[in-house]
Amino acid sequence: MSSSAVLGQYLWHELLTTDPEAGAGFYSKVLGWNKMPYEGDAGYTMLGNAQGPVGGARVVGKDPLADKVGPSWLTYVGVPDLPAALAVVEAKGGRVLHPVTPVPGDGGRYAVIVDPQGATIGVYEPGAGMSDGAAAAAGPVVWHELTAANPEAALQFYNAIFGWEVVATHEMGGDVGTYYLFGQGATQKGGAYVSKSAGSGPRWLVYLAVPSVTAAVEAAKAAGGKVLNGPHQVPGGSWISQLLDSHGVAVAVHGPKDAAETAPKAAAQPKAKAKVKTKAKPAPAKAKSKTQSKPKTKTKAKTAAKRKVAAKSKVKTKIKRAAKAKPKAKTKTKGTAKAKAKVKTKAPARGRKQARRGK
Repeated sequence: MSSSAVLGQYLWHELLTTDPEAGAGFYSKVLGWNKMPYEGDAGYTMLGNAQGPVGGARVVGKDPLADKVGPSWLTYVGVPDLPAALAVVEAKGGRVLHPVTPVPGDGGRYAVIVDPQGATIGVYEPGAGMSDGAAAAAGPVVWHELTAANPEAALQFYNAIFGWEVVATHEMGGDVGTYYLFGQGATQKGGAYVSKSAGSGPRWLVYLAVPSVTAAVEAAKAAGGKVLNGPHQVPGGSWISQLLDSHGVAVAVHGPKDAAETAPKAAAQPKAKAKVKTKAKPAPAKAKSKTQSKPKTKTKAKTAAKRKVAAKSKVKTKIKRAAKAKPKAKTKTKGTAKAKAKVKTKAPARGRKQARRGK
């Protein structure tokens, strides 16, 4: 049994494919991935990029699990007690597709299940020596999406297994209809909806981060893939496109439309932050416009200051004359606080005595 912190966390992803190269071809051309050796099992294929491992790969026809699940991307979600979780799966109408299997070298154990509506997902209990297995997988998968005939019922099933809850819904219209966002607390874990498109469900779909969705789509087509839909923009400003890789596995890409569009903005961010630090509380978005208006503001400020000085000297002269000629003007005049202060401090003592005698 591992730490309860793993519950509901995405811990691993595997590509199940008929490609004998196990994803090194298409995914290398589109995402720059390569095969990596795995010390724990020489027969297991690892996929990685410059930052390290991004997942695993199994070949249909050479791997029992891949044969059972079929070509797809398989996501593994953490549980602290695998046998207990599988008991809940069966009690809630799901079934175990691949039995409990240990990972070599005290890497924990895993199984694969099918939910009551037919979508397949992995369940993983990390080993005791894996820092309690609490860390979620860090890699290119940035979103998980479930299509089901009844998303609400499906998410109730996953709530019993992984603790996921519906955190929001959005009306998307068209083939999507209501889009259900699920997660844990304030953390969103993915989305679910009813898809009316042929061949789209029930299934789990992974979204891979790319620097340019447009470039990724073109690279996918050049590598023998097929575009299912997109690219199109989604709420929040990002772009997505759903694809079939060169061996028919569904996958999606997520990111900016074009890498060039984000480069100027990324370069401008440090400058905006620097202005915020040196200035009081202006929003970063307004910092630029304020900087541009500084020269005009200073010119106006100097002109206004000169006018104020001239006005003050005139007022000062008038006040002195009024103090001698009209002693009662002090109580009737509603001048500024500065003008009153000057009358009190600069009016001669003789003027004040005359004013008293006048009363």
